[in-house]
Amino acid sequence: MNKPILYSACPHDCPSTCALEVELDQEGRIDRGRGAVENSYTNGVICSKVARYSERIHHPDRLTTPLRRKGGKQSGDFEPISWESALDETAEQLLKAEQRYGGRNRMAIFLCRYHGTGHARRDQSIASRQAVLGRT
Repeated sequence: MNKPILYSACPHDCPSTCALEVELDQEGRIDRGRGAVENSYTNGVICSKVARYSERIHHPDRLTTPLRRKGGKQSGDFEPISWESALDETAEQLLKAEQRYGGRNRMAIFLCRYHGTGHARRDQSIASRQAVLGRT
């Protein structure tokens, strides 16, 4: 029996934006992903980061709720919190950092690439971030 195939695009932020074929299992969950066969760039092949997505998504130890550290950084002691609390606490810490270091420094956290943030082109992304930071 043929498995259902859905067509998608890679969520990563590299410039290739690879076309994907995603096979579903009997429960409709992702079973396997590969580069789209009919796409001249992927030609049925995909990078190792995406090839094992089904394992990552369906892994029993995958985090599905935000966690707050209870002890010190080395304690490994965490407690689950709501998404609303996690977002509120993150926003609060970003505002504190902005107040302490100034608004121009807040963009530094976004200077990393390849996090699936949807930048059309890497060079444009870097140039726009540098412009925001006052760099040329």
